[in-house]
Amino acid sequence: MTKLLISSILLYLLAYPAQAVILLGQDNNANQTDPGTGVPWDAVGKVTNSDGSGIQGSAIYLGEGFLLTANHVAMNLTYSFITFDEANYFSIDPNFNDGTRTYGKQVATGVDMAVIKLISTPTTPPVAASLLTTNTESFGATDSATLVGWGVGRDPSSPVGSGSITWGGVETSEKRWGVNAPRASGPVGYTLAGIDYTFEGLVTYDGSSTTGPSNTRGLGPNEASVTLYDSGSGLFQDIGGTWYLIGLTDAAGSVAPNISTYGSDGPGGGDSNIYGRVSTYETQITALVPEPSTVSLLALTAAALAGVAFRRRR
Repeated sequence: MTKLLISSILLYLLAYPAQAVILLGQDNNANQTDPGTGVPWDAVGKVTNSDGSGIQGSAIYLGEGFLLTANHVAMNLTYSFITFDEANYFSIDPNFNDGTRTYGKQVATGVDMAVIKLISTPTTPPVAASLLTTNTESFGATDSATLVGWGVGRDPSSPVGSGSITWGGVETSEKRWGVNAPRASGPVGYTLAGIDYTFEGLVTYDGSSTTGPSNTRGLGPNEASVTLYDSGSGLFQDIGGTWYLIGLTDAAGSVAPNISTYGSDGPGGGDSNIYGRVSTYETQITALVPEPSTVSLLALTAAALAGVAFRRRR
């Protein structure tokens, strides 16, 4: 398949939905708990069914019951629950929609981002609106960002250290974190599920770095790329001691389906991960998410005390 077609201002690619994080230097059991760095681990949820046995994508909690996810996830929801911890499950509200779909509202035309809403309000710490807007993302050769998402890991046939990693089945899906080096890409274009998208994006590459060992970005064993069911997950960066949501995971451009090659660097070579640049769309996102109020905060507290969250363990 065609990997990437490049112009000076627009990155087009034949993309696969990035609908978890796969680690280059560790197996599937690694990085399944909060790394303790301050990254908003708890705010990244799983789009699932009522008992957590299925998965369709990821989403990021913004507070007041609202979540940010990929538009191609929201447009085609077959599962209507969100969990952040596989213990508490929250129903997605079908009454919050734009009239053209069952769930959610697209952030802007042509942008692979959407906001969905829950029927009840979780007590999960959100990614506050103030953490969506920044134009000071760091894209230097030694800068990195942290991925947090739910999704498949490596197939057992792809051992740690292999340069071409085959994605595993749904049974390998877990909440994981990893790191990679973000780059500004300018406009990104692709088609998913019959919908054309063109929006301001960020990218990370699976491939080699001129500053690191062969076939890596030189970021150590936690270096990662996104895989199936990461769509709607977050790319976070510590900027001046504060963690910002700088990218929403949208797609994985790949030389082959369901494989991370960790091949040569750059858009002309190795696989690329595609993110919507959140700071560009902060105004449109927050327009769909009401500001917290004293009344709503009191209601949230009352709901928590009443135990309205649908609890179930698998």
